[in-house]
Amino acid sequence: MIKKHYNHIVLGIGMMMIGMWLIMNDRFFTWPPETVEFANDDIWGGIFIIIGFSLLAWVIDGGKSVKWNRRLLAITAGAMAFLTAYQFMIWAATGIYHSWISNSIITAFVLNMARRSDARDDQDIN
Repeated sequence: MIKKHYNHIVLGIGMMMIGMWLIMNDRFFTWPPETVEFANDDIWGGIFIIIGFSLLAWVIDGGKSVKWNRRLLAITAGAMAFLTAYQFMIWAATGIYHSWISNSIITAFVLNMARRSDARDDQDIN
């Protein structure tokens, strides 16, 4: 399964690494000032770790469920799109660069994976 779903493995590990980065950097987000404490809460990093772990679990399970694959990729794309947009807004408002460009590339990668997800090999299409 690893050979067949290597993109999911890379994406899952990447999401877990982003989550760890968000947890370890308690002052990463600096704008808007009213939401700094909320935006830097470790729960956001935890969500990214859970998403990454879920992607890896899907591969370990054999990658059988197309339904779960689609849901996981949609959740991953949403999380990455939100992170990208938030980092872009911080850059636009403050001039402090955050990694919104690389995150937009990851978001495009996930959307491409979702577009290419194929149900021909799987039984659970619903």
